[in-house]
Amino acid sequence: MFENAVLYCVDVCQQLGKRRGFVCETHCSTQQVVSAILFASPYPTIDNTKKERSNLIRIQAYFRSLSIVGLWLAIFWAAGCMAPAPTTPPPTAPPVIQTVEVEVTRIVYRETVVTPTPAPPTPCSPASLSEASEVVIGAILPLSNTGVWMRSANMQMGLNLALERINSRGVEGAPLRLAIVDGGDDPLRSAQLAEQLIVKECAVGLIVGLNDAATLAVAEVTERFQKPMLVIDAASPAITETQLQSVFRLAPAAPMVASMPANWLASIGDFNGDGVMQAVLIVESSAAGDLFIEQSSEWFVRHGIALDIHRVDAPMMDFSPEIARLLAMPTIPDAVFIVIGANGALALHQQLFDAGIRPDKGTLVVNQSRRALEPAVFGWSGSLGAGSIVARRGPWPSIATEMGRTIFERYRQSGMPTPEMSTFLAHDALLLLVDAMQRAPSLRGGDLVRALEASDVELAAGRYAFAYHSAQPPDGLDVPLYAWHQWMTPPLLYLMYAEAGQDPATLPVVWPEHYRTAAPPQ
Repeated sequence: MFENAVLYCVDVCQQLGKRRGFVCETHCSTQQVVSAILFASPYPTIDNTKKERSNLIRIQAYFRSLSIVGLWLAIFWAAGCMAPAPTTPPPTAPPVIQTVEVEVTRIVYRETVVTPTPAPPTPCSPASLSEASEVVIGAILPLSNTGVWMRSANMQMGLNLALERINSRGVEGAPLRLAIVDGGDDPLRSAQLAEQLIVKECAVGLIVGLNDAATLAVAEVTERFQKPMLVIDAASPAITETQLQSVFRLAPAAPMVASMPANWLASIGDFNGDGVMQAVLIVESSAAGDLFIEQSSEWFVRHGIALDIHRVDAPMMDFSPEIARLLAMPTIPDAVFIVIGANGALALHQQLFDAGIRPDKGTLVVNQSRRALEPAVFGWSGSLGAGSIVARRGPWPSIATEMGRTIFERYRQSGMPTPEMSTFLAHDALLLLVDAMQRAPSLRGGDLVRALEASDVELAAGRYAFAYHSAQPPDGLDVPLYAWHQWMTPPLLYLMYAEAGQDPATLPVVWPEHYRTAAPPQ
């Protein structure tokens, strides 16, 4: 049918073209073909009449309008066909809420006032005596420690006596100022005071009369500033065992005191000749008694001396049970050591002599109490018998140097008891530092330390020298480590009554050999 419509369209066009003078193409437009399909019969015969032509024109106009409408409908239909088919959205999972940490950087501007770091404290002492308007030496004492108030008073007395002596002529023309402070035996407080003395008071050296703990605390300060310190009371071996350059000790170390009884008896030997060396310690039941036993017992063992320990309750004045116990011993002891406080020590001593326990019967009686050296001062009316041995820590008039006798005389004039070891050591410490300053090339710590190491001077308590130092340190074998910067010959004495009622000031020294003025008991 489509082919017939095309032929019909071409045929009509050719007939009209002949009449109007144009040439038809061999093909028809789409509109023409549609018109031929709808209204032309197969192979029609075209009439050349006017009526037919008029009808043909009307039909063509009508179908031209229809073709335009159809074209728009076709466009809308095609648009509908081209639209995507609706799709069902896939099922979505339920929302999951997650907490996410987000690091936020905030820039905060803040105005800060920065204080400059202060410079570390430094010593302010003069570099040399020629530059000094005055020379300052610091002293730290336990003035507020009521348990050692007598010792503190003795230290202060010794320092004042030495200051009088020095300022009578000055130190190379410069006056000496002594700055005494109260450390109270408290380590922290004492260390703070030591630093203040060095960096504010301009002390060239320190004298320390504190207990062991406080002395060790001060030693750290003096070592840091390299200023010499002289120890006049603390006895712990650790103070000098660490071999600090700045630390020197005048006071005896604890082993030197603890070994006194055994060392003395070992030097005597088997006093009663029974073939056995034996000692008895009669010790009061107290902390002081326990300490004496703890420190001294091992030394008897080292010397091969048999040791019996008898404890007594104090205070007491009747020692009959103890005397009966001694008399019942199977062997006679070579020595009995009395370690009791107060006047009980004097009462026991006299009762032992009355009971026949005395040197002429084969037993030496050794009193460790200082009251045995001045019984009248402590209200004792009795007297100690001939051959009685008494321990003494510190110088004694019978061996005192000229300077030492001056101190004894000042105490006697003041009506005071015999000065203790601490008086002499405080006095001599001040003089020893001045002596080192006058010999040193400068007042710098290192020069003063070297000058102290080379000391060889006689003062109130004896002749001072430090045998073990930087050039010759102790080996820890033959020489104990505590011997570093230690005065090794302090006056630790045993005195003897040559006769009953003898003036104690005249008692001779029978031990050690370094200070001996009389033969030991035979």
